[in-house]
Amino acid sequence: MKWMRRLRLINWHYFYDETLEFGRQTLIAGRNSAGKSTIIDALQVLLVANQRQIRFNSAAHDEARRSLISYLRGKTGGEERKYLREGDFTSYIVAEFYDQQKRENFVVGVVMDVYGDDTIDDEYFILSGVELADLDFWSPAERWKNREEFHRYCQNLPGRHIFERSKTGYQKALLNRLGQVSERFFPVFVKALSFKPIQNVRDFVYQYILDEKELQLDLLRQNFEIHERYQAELEALEERREQLEAICRQFDTFARLRDTVAIQEYVIRGLKHTREVELREHLEEEICFLTAEVERLGRELDLARAKQLEAGQKAREAYQKWQSHQARQREQELKEGLARVDKDLREQERLLAILRQTLEREKALLAGLQEMEADEYWQWQPGERERLGRALELLSGLVPAGDADWLPGEDTVAAVRDTGLFLAGLHSRCARAVGRLEDRLALLQQEKTELEGQIRDLENKKRPYPPHVLNLKRLLEERLNRRSPVWIFCEEMDLKDETWRDAVEGYLYTQRFDLLVEPRVFAEALAIYEREKGKHQIEGVGLVDTEKEQKYLGTAQEGSLAEEMVTGNPVIQAHIDHLLGRVMKARDEQDLRRYRTAITRTCMSYHNLVARQLEKHRYAVPYIGARAIARQLEIKRRELAETKEQIEVLKDKREKLAAWLERLADKKSLYAGISEQLDLPARIRRLEEERAALAAELERLDLGEVERLKEEYYYWERRGKELLDEVTEISGLKKSRENELNQKQTELHLQETRVQEAQAFWQSWREQYPVELLPRAEERWREAAGQELPVASKLINWENSQKGNTTRREQEFQRLRDLRHEYNLRYTYNADPGAPDNEAYRPLLAEIATVDIPRYREKLAEALKQSEEEFKSHFIFKLREAIEAARRDFNELNYALKNFPFHEDRYHFEIKPSERYRRFYDVIMDPGVMEQGSLFELPEDDRTAVLHELFEKLIRGEAGELEEFTDYRNYLDFDIVVTSGEHRYSFSQVLREKSGGETQTPFYVAILASFNHLYDTGKTVRLVVFDEAFNKMDEERIQTSLRLIKRMNLQLIAAVPDEKMQHMAPEVDTTLLVHRNGFHCFVDMISRQEVLAGDEVPTGDGQPAGPGDTDGGRAGGHKEAGYGGTGGEDSGDAGDDADDAGNDGPPLNDAAPLSRPAGGEDGHRGQAGGSGGEDSGRPRRGGVRNGRDGQRPASAVPVQDSLFADQ
Repeated sequence: MKWMRRLRLINWHYFYDETLEFGRQTLIAGRNSAGKSTIIDALQVLLVANQRQIRFNSAAHDEARRSLISYLRGKTGGEERKYLREGDFTSYIVAEFYDQQKRENFVVGVVMDVYGDDTIDDEYFILSGVELADLDFWSPAERWKNREEFHRYCQNLPGRHIFERSKTGYQKALLNRLGQVSERFFPVFVKALSFKPIQNVRDFVYQYILDEKELQLDLLRQNFEIHERYQAELEALEERREQLEAICRQFDTFARLRDTVAIQEYVIRGLKHTREVELREHLEEEICFLTAEVERLGRELDLARAKQLEAGQKAREAYQKWQSHQARQREQELKEGLARVDKDLREQERLLAILRQTLEREKALLAGLQEMEADEYWQWQPGERERLGRALELLSGLVPAGDADWLPGEDTVAAVRDTGLFLAGLHSRCARAVGRLEDRLALLQQEKTELEGQIRDLENKKRPYPPHVLNLKRLLEERLNRRSPVWIFCEEMDLKDETWRDAVEGYLYTQRFDLLVEPRVFAEALAIYEREKGKHQIEGVGLVDTEKEQKYLGTAQEGSLAEEMVTGNPVIQAHIDHLLGRVMKARDEQDLRRYRTAITRTCMSYHNLVARQLEKHRYAVPYIGARAIARQLEIKRRELAETKEQIEVLKDKREKLAAWLERLADKKSLYAGISEQLDLPARIRRLEEERAALAAELERLDLGEVERLKEEYYYWERRGKELLDEVTEISGLKKSRENELNQKQTELHLQETRVQEAQAFWQSWREQYPVELLPRAEERWREAAGQELPVASKLINWENSQKGNTTRREQEFQRLRDLRHEYNLRYTYNADPGAPDNEAYRPLLAEIATVDIPRYREKLAEALKQSEEEFKSHFIFKLREAIEAARRDFNELNYALKNFPFHEDRYHFEIKPSERYRRFYDVIMDPGVMEQGSLFELPEDDRTAVLHELFEKLIRGEAGELEEFTDYRNYLDFDIVVTSGEHRYSFSQVLREKSGGETQTPFYVAILASFNHLYDTGKTVRLVVFDEAFNKMDEERIQTSLRLIKRMNLQLIAAVPDEKMQHMAPEVDTTLLVHRNGFHCFVDMISRQEVLAGDEVPTGDGQPAGPGDTDGGRAGGHKEAGYGGTGGEDSGDAGDDADDAGNDGPPLNDAAPLSRPAGGEDGHRGQAGGSGGEDSGRPRRGGVRNGRDGQRPASAVPVQDSLFADQ
């Protein structure tokens, strides 16, 4: 057997360098968040390795809160320091085992290099013949050896050693070193860490107790496949014969249709030749008819053209007489004159209407202009409004309606022109007024933009200083390079009494913006000012000589204005005392005369016997103190509102003036045009008189002869057009007949070619088709030629019949191709499925008759016999053997459980035939099956039917059925039977109704059974690890469980809650107490004798438990004992360690306080140092913590001295 003796943790969570020693039964105790689960998770990393299988902090049922990197770095959960170990460092988890059979030690471990980007470079190792104490993990460079250094170091150690970077390779090596343990070790180990209620007994047995045993069916299936192959070959012969016969029959059908289509093709070609001959004869007849038509139409065309020429000559003579008549010419002149006068009259009337509309519009303009009010941008000149009134009267008297004899005088015309000039002058003045308004609006808009920018700056606490002040401040800050701040005087002080603000602001005025620096750098600042003053526009800024001004500090007179100022900066205070320390505060203007220099609250100043009121602009904008910004914001917002109001008023004025500017445009030219059109009524009157005279003369003309000549002309004009249409019609018809004649002649030439081609095509049939078909074809031709039908009808009938036969031929040929293709695919025959003959397939039919069918029957019988023998001798036998072995395993387990009642309950694993597979089970376990004859010769009964069904499922079943019927476990049902007094019940029936210890006890019974089955030889490890063990069980159940573990000879390591420790400690031989001090965990060991002898069980913080305990430590504080300081966090997850699953339990039994850890009075070790925060002190040697005096506590008995004495 193999036993774990020691575990060393280096840079693992809050453990810097800790060695734990284990006995046959070891408890790990300690308060919540002390770090018990941290040790259990380290064992998972070491013994499971694969991160996908590990469940960190499994007892808390919260996998998401812990990770490997958080354990390695030591997550604190704090804001300022998130991890204990930063940067690059190395961690170790190493365990020492003892092989009892070989009487030697070996070490299993993992070294992990952690880098700043959280990547982990790890390597697992197994070292034979080595103890933990023999290994040196500390580097000469005063840090822990990294992975590569440790690997080289171990290569120099004696013995055979294994190093693995692959998790899979390490797991295989580990299982081998632990005694050829099954791979089920990993899931069982993880499952055992925390209590999970058993949901299904069968699933639990499958996963943790009974292994799957593979039953080889290869030979069985191989023999049966031989039988199937012979059977298939025989069936294939029959299928091949049937397919070949079908191919031959189908070919005969296809051949008949093929010949029929060929004979029909001969007749169709003959009919097509006859049709072409008939078409040629018809064309010859049409050509004779068209030739006679063309000659007749030519004669008619000549006669029509002669008549058309005569009618045209007479029309020309009649037109000449009509147009040359004198009355006709005078009529034309009078009509043209009337048209001209009517056009002029309409135009003058249109202009008169426009003129009257223009005069009305202008009168309205003048009336409105008279009403326009004067303001600062528009002023009326003396007499201008009266002149507008006269102009309105002038326009009202122009062009009176209904007075056709009205004519304007020269004075009127001149007055109209003057009015236009007057209005043009008003337009110019209006344009200048609009320009002034636009300029004023632009200035106000600029002021508005500046005010808005200033308000934004003030809202952002940015004071609007003059640019040259800011330029010099920025320059000094850059050049002095932080060796001195640069202060603006007004920012560094404040007022006590706001009523004196105006006086202070106005008196200082521009001195408010003086710049000040530390006295030690003033000379340098002054030199910078001198050098750069011409480059950066910084003239006029005051730079205070703070070095010399220090002498004024504290010299301010009582009652001076300096008393109203407050600052915490002595440099600023000196400047205040210098400037205001002798300016006295006066109650009123008469009080001023008491002082040499004074000022009142109303800003009346007095100096050198002169009184002067300060201008308001000097103090209107406040700059001093924190409240200055609020005052400036108030002022600027008020100014912005006033500016916006002015902008709106001016915009309204601009719109009105712009409207008048548009209406007064182009008045000079307009009124000049009006003056030129004032005689329009007279012009219209003259045109009306002229029109009347022309109309009277036209009425008096005699036009009788003119009308007769006109009618004669139009007669001959119509006659000429009619004759022209007749000529065109005859000419077109003649041209059409000529074109038709030419076309027919061309068609006749082409038809001759078609007749010859049809004859040749008919004769070519003899070369394309077999000669033996010719007699039948000629016979069918004679039948067709003798039919009393038109050639076209006969051709349609024969072609339709051929199309039907062609379709049937192709269909039959496609069926033939399909049969051949199917045959080729099935039998891998390389022949052309589309061959026109059947020579590739017909010979095959004859070959099948030569096959020896009886020989195939013998092979079938032999293969079936061999399959049946394999089924009985291997499968049935092996399956029965596996079922009997499972029963023996459970009998052994039940024997171990028999003498260990849990309170009043006894547990017993029940195994019985599966109800689902009972009929198969009965046949498999029937010994008579092996003694019978052939499986297929048994008498037909239920047993034979079951055997046949099982045989078929194994031979022909899918993968799922094979797994189902080859797994011996499926033929059994499993349960846990609980006997309580006289009552007996099945756990599977009540597992969802029970809680607490009633569900936890079966879990541990089953897990221990699984481990017992896993460690089924005397050469394996015996390790069982529990986290939060037995936390829901009572004292009696716990003690019975622990005794069962001893009975099974298992090595127990269990992290237990404090409240369970008093029940468990008497049953174990080793107890480890985990302590925590801030972010530092360590372990102390007490012996079984110490626990039994003491009156009080230690709680992990160095003091007996009592009513004053809290998670974060005891009142009064025992910081050195492991529970003071930070409040008891374990992983940085805000105290969410698995150990925090519940509050502190009730007070435990008394025990002597434990000794402090090594490292000093306060219990602290050296903090992590070196690269990435490793332990800065030299690592400890040995497995037991030293006491305060550096000696081992009397109660700490080494493991090797008490538990493994037989070694």
